[in-house]
Amino acid sequence: MVDEPGAITRVQQNAVDHLLRVGINGFGPFKGAQQMAVEALEKGLPPEEAIKHLIRTHVAAAGVQGFATNVGGLITLPISLPANLTAAYLVQTHLIASIAAVYGHDLESDEVQTAILVCLLGNAGTELLKKAGIKVGAKLTMNLIERIPAQLIREINKRVGFTLLAKYGTSKATVTLAKGVPLVGGVIGGTFDAVTTRAVGAFAARFFTERDEPPAVVDGTVIDGEVLEIRE
Repeated sequence: MVDEPGAITRVQQNAVDHLLRVGINGFGPFKGAQQMAVEALEKGLPPEEAIKHLIRTHVAAAGVQGFATNVGGLITLPISLPANLTAAYLVQTHLIASIAAVYGHDLESDEVQTAILVCLLGNAGTELLKKAGIKVGAKLTMNLIERIPAQLIREINKRVGFTLLAKYGTSKATVTLAKGVPLVGGVIGGTFDAVTTRAVGAFAARFFTERDEPPAVVDGTVIDGEVLEIRE
């Protein structure tokens, strides 16, 4: 018997909330994202170099044989996902959160957590914002997220659950990665595609920077245009 749509929505939202909590607070070899950012900056590196260090650290850890299986087994999301995909989401969420912290953003704020999810989705996140009534082009930055009304932020978070975790199955709530998410093709044989991980990091770095610049190329696609308006 197929679960009620409302029940599936709650399961997906719980999974996204748990993903954010674990990704921000740290897991396995990773300290909390805030602490990782502080330690990177304490090395005397400028923000741009601190972020490069964070990206290298996450790519290196993810490339260790057996890492995905160990982390995926250690952290249980409230929804069924293969261990390597759980690890993929967690590591990239943690990387994005660490980058946000380097630029001084409050990881506990709703806007920043929404931004983390948008970065995790990559180009699919841009499309999600458009469907929510936000006209988005190249200048997709934290400045845009901060202009979105709280009610619309909540609606975007609901849609993220559907986009990140597309329902595939019935009462067991088995899920598959949504089409268009940058992680697709990025997890091979339990290890990370370093190019994809770096691209997600680059996307987040450009998204959270104080400069109003476009995000980097993600998944071979450049987002073009500019932020024109927000429809309420």
